[in-house]
Amino acid sequence: MIRVYHNSFFAMGSRFNAVFPSNDEEVCEHIFNSIQHEVLRIESKLSYFYPGSEVNKINKTACKSSVKLDDELFTILETCMNYSEITFGAFDITLRPVIENIEQNDKASACAGQSHLHQIELDRINKSVRFSSDEVKIDFGGFGKGYALEKIKLYLDNSPLENVFISFGESSIYGKGRHPHGDCWTVGIKDFFNTNGSLHLFDLSDSAISISSNYYLNDSGELHSKVNVINPLTGKPADGVSIAGVKSDSALEAEILSTAFLVMEDAQIQETINMLKRTEAVKIRYSGITPVKKFYNRT
Repeated sequence: MIRVYHNSFFAMGSRFNAVFPSNDEEVCEHIFNSIQHEVLRIESKLSYFYPGSEVNKINKTACKSSVKLDDELFTILETCMNYSEITFGAFDITLRPVIENIEQNDKASACAGQSHLHQIELDRINKSVRFSSDEVKIDFGGFGKGYALEKIKLYLDNSPLENVFISFGESSIYGKGRHPHGDCWTVGIKDFFNTNGSLHLFDLSDSAISISSNYYLNDSGELHSKVNVINPLTGKPADGVSIAGVKSDSALEAEILSTAFLVMEDAQIQETINMLKRTEAVKIRYSGITPVKKFYNRT
């Protein structure tokens, strides 16, 4: 009988849970510790809130002079800029000032901000970044967990573990191999108004999903809006109650797209999916308490 190793830690504002069906606890413990070290390394580098993070340094000084970047951070910024184009501007790492403005203003619907992505100047020769305005701030909140899972996936590909399930905040999930009693790992999207049911099921095997929404259920089961889901085109929170789920071979791609798809139109989502390989998505919009589901895959 195969034993199941389970461990967890807190990072990036979420609980990271790892499940390894394996009888070798020593190997599992070593792999888990390595994963935890990598996640915390990424968090300390990309965190908007850590005073000593590289992102914090960039946000403070890039409007005054160019900031030299290491290869990893330069590639991250390039990746974010590229996905902004792919998603018609819906994925945007410069919206933190807009979010903070809404959080501080009781009349959120009256608040409007703007994207500052066009004011990020990347120097590909010198591997540096400069902001052309002191209003620019970058935030990798819709990127970090997916990036961490992508790094973990590469590490696990070279590990002796054949089957792995990782849930990062129950919204960013990676499955390697299969469940001990099945041929894959199955993950469902919960219905806000019928928490015992699933709106959609994803089967994972060496793939990842990310689930995003502009609403959440609090501990009392009450539905509340998230002010951090902003439409970059309007500078305001996303309209309606929506959930977007994306499955991809790339955990990073799934993470980026699930956030962007919340504010994108159907035709734009389908066009984005058509540009990519082995990626599928579902978007649920609520009409009252009734969920209306639309599925997107490559055509």
